Amino acid sequence: MLNLLNLHDIVRGAINIVNPDEDVWLIQNIGQTNVKGRITAFYAEPEKVRAQVQTLSGDDLTVVNDTQRTERDRKFYLYAETKTGNAPSGIIRPLGKSGDFMRRNDGTYWKVYNVSEDYTTDGWVLVLASQQVDVPEQVKSLMEEIDD
Repeated sequence: MLNLLNLHDIVRGAINIVNPDEDVWLIQNIGQTNVKGRITAFYAEPEKVRAQVQTLSGDDLTVVNDTQRTERDRKFYLYAETKTGNAPSGIIRPLGKSGDFMRRNDGTYWKVYNVSEDYTTDGWVLVLASQQVDVPEQVKSLMEEIDD
């Protein structure tokens, strides 16, 4: 078996000195229904995952060049296997997914719109997300259950 050098493990300590990881709540979209034209999204139970949150770089902005993005966008390196067995995801129309949500410890909600790098087999994924003001009621309700 070939042993590869895991550069990510090597640089973790240095990254965390400059910008510490934080715990975020991941609320995964597990599908949606369409009843008479009204789309309703469904979400899995929230789960806590480790995240390295950073501002977007020029390369990240190139990825989302055709969309309107603001200073309220961030990239999240998420480190965990999810309970649903699915990698975090943005909008995937053919699968009827409208994008996952995350809630940070400061109470802000973030919606995933892009999976920039997917290394779920190695335990991490890089997602791009926008801060949200309007959050679906189901997402709020799931988080209220956690907070109680």
